[in-house]
Parts: sequence; C-alpha cells; structure tokens
Amino acid sequence: MNAMNCILNLFLFLQIVSLGSADVVAVPPFNISKESILKYLSLDNITFDLPALYVFGDNFVDAGNNNYLHIPEIQSNYSPYGIDFGEKPTGRYTNGRTVADFIAQFVGLPFPPPVLSLSKQDKRVPQTGLNYASGYTGIYEIYENQYDPMLALRAQVEMFNKTTKKLQRQFGSKQSFSNYMSESLFFINAISFDLDEAWGGLDYVYGDYYYSQLILKDFSTHLQTLYRLGARKIVVNNALPIGCQPHLNKGGDCYIGGNERALFFNPMLSNFTKDLRSKLPGLQLVLVDLYKIFDDVFKSPASYGFTNVKSPCCSTADLNDQCIPNAELCNDRSSYVFFDAINPTESMHFLWARRLLKDSSVSYPINLIQLIQS
Repeated sequence: MNAMNCILNLFLFLQIVSLGSADVVAVPPFNISKESILKYLSLDNITFDLPALYVFGDNFVDAGNNNYLHIPEIQSNYSPYGIDFGEKPTGRYTNGRTVADFIAQFVGLPFPPPVLSLSKQDKRVPQTGLNYASGYTGIYEIYENQYDPMLALRAQVEMFNKTTKKLQRQFGSKQSFSNYMSESLFFINAISFDLDEAWGGLDYVYGDYYYSQLILKDFSTHLQTLYRLGARKIVVNNALPIGCQPHLNKGGDCYIGGNERALFFNPMLSNFTKDLRSKLPGLQLVLVDLYKIFDDVFKSPASYGFTNVKSPCCSTADLNDQCIPNAELCNDRSSYVFFDAINPTESMHFLWARRLLKDSSVSYPINLIQLIQS
C-alpha cells in the first residue's frame, strides 16, 4: 500500500468515526479514487458502469466555458475561485469541485471538460462526456442580446448536436452509438437564472403563470431534442430557495419574494416532468428537489456541518455579486453554504451530490444510483 492510499484510508477512518448520527460528511480529498470515495460514502458494494457524463446549465455547474467568452464581468477565472481545486482557478464559480465533478468521481469518470476548451481542429471527442454549462444563462433567452454570445440552454443543446455527429464516427455501428447514448447520464441545472435575474421584469410583462409556461415550453423543446439525439437518462434540478442567496438576503433573512418564485414554479416543473415521461417512451427523467436540499440546510445548518448560511465566504463586489479578485476569505470555507453572493461552496456541492445519489426523498421517481444502474 503506497503512501497516498494510507493517507486516504486514515482520512476515511477519521471521518467515519466523527460522523455520529448527523448528516455531516466532510468533503473528500481532491484526488480521491472512485473506490475510496464510494467506501467513504459506505457504498463500496455498489458498482457503476456509466460510459459518459454530459453537463448542461448555468454557473452552478460551469466548468470553464465562460473563460472562452469575451464577457469579463461574468467570468470566474481568477483567485480565490478554485482555491480548493488544486489552488487553480478553472472558471468554476466556487472554491473547489461542483456537483457534476463529484458525480464524475462517484462513477469513476474524469471531470467533463468544458466543450469550448476543445479546439476546432480536434477530430476526436472524448467519449467520457463534456460540460456545456455556461454561467449566468438560463432557458428563456431574455439576455441573449445583452451578452452575445452567451451559451443559453438552446445553444448548449445545439453544440451537443454537433458533438454527436463527431462521436458517431468513433463507433462501429449505429446500434453501438445508440447504446452508448442511452446509457450515458445527462445532468441539467438551468432554472435559477430564469427565476432570479429575469423574473423581476418579465413577471410584470407576462404574469407569473404565463412566464413560467414560456420557460417550460422552451425547456420541453430542448429536452426533446436531447431525447431525439439518443439521451434517455436525464437528471433535472428544480429551483433552490432563491431568496436565501446572499445577493438577495443581504446577510439577513431570506427574501420571501424570491422563495415564492421558486415555490410557484417548482410544482409546475414537477408536473411537466411527469407529463414528459409519459409521452416519450424509454425516457428516464429524474427530478431533483434542489429546493429541499438547500432548505433542509437553512432550517438546520448544524445537522449538515454548516455554521453560516447567510453570508458569502469571500468579499464580493456589489456589481455582479462575485468574489473580488484575490478577495479575503472566511476562516472555514467548509462551514459556509455560499462561496460568493450567488454560488455554493464545494461543501454544499458535495452535499447536493450525496443526497441526489442515494436519497429518494429529494430525487423523483428514483435516485441517481437507481437511475445509473437501470
């Protein structure tokens, strides 16, 4: 047994001893292996055979695509972002790994690279997955002309369509490619921007119900496009309690109006996913209750190892609520829910990943383990 394995085993032992009955699990080491992280989560009897992970959405899961867009005000490719990701800013809007990164580690896949990091000359596309997410984009493209060219979900799906054409050439037959697509996992977190930045103006123009229908209409189009391209295992996250993000709570109580938006929209999203499952044969569409995952922490932070649920860990600028370059950080990043005034810390991302993995109370109609193994 080499030194790294000894260190990892000691880390796992100390964490298991310290857990007790509360749901407090420290973030595992950055370079932890699939076997070690599953053992750490008491899932060492679980086997995964997932060929690829494809990620779509917003700043919560962007792995660096915005680095390649000429919009400096919405980039996170500077310190202190990435301080726990090998002390290297990658374009992730957090201090370390995202929920998508943890899912990749759970199943033994490499972190899906940002699609824009691939050169146009690359003839081979990695078969283990790609990340198409772009920070501060949504489903209903209200800001597409203000920030051009932002990768809203429509653009992300269009890029994936181009990816499939390259990928097909790497498979021996249409059937083998179809099998690959149907077994791959598609992870989408793309709701929050539509309910946060855009909602404040459009609800007055359209009304809450009609604006929500516009979002779902576009979302349906994009999901059906993924389905037509071969996707069958799709994970969709609903909206978190938006009013509890520091840029709206201003370090105090949650902004009720923000949470009411999510509570208004989320039941509509739930009905929408049920309807889509019934219409598309073979579709395994899982809805993650991100609202509950965050709300549980806000109601009982100590039970999940958090001490601060209201303030950002880094000093932020009022203009865009992101960390000031080289900003001073809080003393204990692991105890904060939010890294900047909008985005979660690595610790919160890890809790999100753990709960959707095996907690059926936040994942409908099945959890992630069941989806991958189905």
